[in-house]
Order: sequence, then C-alpha cells, then structure tokens
Amino acid sequence: MSFHYGYLQGTFGLPYGGYCVKPPQLGDITLSAENEHLRMFCVLGRFSQVAEWLEDNNFMVLNQCTDSGTFTHDLVVEVYSRASFLERLLVGQGEIEVQLVIRISRTWDGRKDENSQFKPMLKALVPSGITLPEIRDVLRRVEPGVVLDTTRDKDLFNAALSRVTTRCSAMSSNPDEHFDQGGHGCLLSPSPGRGGLRLPAYEVSAELPPEYSSDTGPHGDMPG
Repeated sequence: MSFHYGYLQGTFGLPYGGYCVKPPQLGDITLSAENEHLRMFCVLGRFSQVAEWLEDNNFMVLNQCTDSGTFTHDLVVEVYSRASFLERLLVGQGEIEVQLVIRISRTWDGRKDENSQFKPMLKALVPSGITLPEIRDVLRRVEPGVVLDTTRDKDLFNAALSRVTTRCSAMSSNPDEHFDQGGHGCLLSPSPGRGGLRLPAYEVSAELPPEYSSDTGPHGDMPG
C-alpha cells in the first residue's frame, strides 16, 4: 500500500475502505455532515508513516456546525488494518498497513458493541478543533478494545475550543469569507441571515445503540 491522504469517498456507508480524494492544498480539515463528500478524512500507509504525517502537519480538524440527524459536534478517530494479531506481533505495529479515518461522531460512538462487524484496531473520540499532532498523541494513549473519550480531557478540550473560537471570530469579522480552499469549510450556521455563528456544544449522547467496537489485543501504542 502506498501512502495517500484525502477525503474518504466510495465507502458505501462503511466507516472505512473506499478511496482518498486529495485536496488541492493541505490545510485545516473541515468535515461536514451535510456534504457526503466531506464527512470523512483518511490517511493510508504504514503505521509509522501515518504517525509521522500527523506529527509533521500542524493543522486543525474541524466539525462544521450541524444539527443533522445522529451526527454530533465531536469527531471520531479510528485506525483499521487487515493485519492479523499475529502479523502485528511478528512485523511490529509500525510496519503494518493501516487506514486512519477521521469522521464526524455519531450519538452512539461513545459505546462499543462486541457484536459489531466494524472493529477498528484503535478508536478515540476527540473534540472539534483538535490538531493532527494532538491526534497522534491521542492514539498513543488508546488501548485496543477501549474507546478513549478525550472530549472529557479538560486541557485538550479547552485548547481545541480556543482554536474554534478564534476561527469563528476571524470569520465574523468578514462574514462573506468562505474557507473552501483545500477542504477548508465555513463554520457559519446553515440558518439564514448574518450573525449565525455557533460554537460546538460538545455534548456526549448515547441514546442510540452502538454501531462499532474495537478489536482486542496488546501493543496499542503509536510508534515513537
């Protein structure tokens, strides 16, 4: 598998697979539940390559404000791999081929379902406004079989919220500006009229049954 990154397309409703559509210019990554082409972002390559890419690109990942169905204001980071548990032990986790998926969280993502057919190797809930290097650090803390909820991490939450606030303030000073270059999105509320800026509510809900669960096994750290 060669190294690729971009917005994830062609998954037919699955949280992984498909193919990457690389943005013309890499910058802050905005995901939108209201645009099926901007709901997920992925990075494909060896685990060590993905970790290095996250570390070297200091951009934010944003969830465009939405009240669409079961989508929330948070994000989910998942790592999928076809490598077996034995293969991970033999070649080392840094050398296995993986697909990192960043997507908009659903209301049931904070829970896990042992019977789910979707079993990411690693999974974490993260706040909108998180940076790619922070995602790398989060993945080093994830344990296989456990959904790590970092939206309750006060320091990370406050740092992400500060970035979102700064971004919204910059946009409010120029309401005709739409950040659509290289995957940049507009954080304006879809409601009509000016002054419709809204900050994410960062609420955690578990009203619906879970859809995904994590695989089990040791060696869940990102390579150093």
